[in-house]
Amino acid sequence: MCEEVEIVMSVYYLRNPDVVLREEDEDGALLFNPDTNEVKAINTTALFVWERCSDIADLTTIVAAIKDAFDDVPEDQVNDQVQTCIEAMVVSGFIGVVDRQLN
Repeated sequence: MCEEVEIVMSVYYLRNPDVVLREEDEDGALLFNPDTNEVKAINTTALFVWERCSDIADLTTIVAAIKDAFDDVPEDQVNDQVQTCIEAMVVSGFIGVVDRQLN
């Protein structure tokens, strides 16, 4: 008999390798997307999120990294804020979405 295997699709994020990072100061950086000629000013938290996407990462992993790296993270808001940040970078092409099947 064949065993049924449940396949779960998870959403992962990966930064666009064409995007150029320019760190301005301790308060943030600029991202430049040559595909769209868009420049985005980001704060240190958004920079941290973008950097976590150098390897394929999911929302849970990124949120956990934020909680470990930053003091006084609003526990009840961090998940939504990180998700909003990622969604904005996905829309503008600075981060891409990678679907992976997990067995």
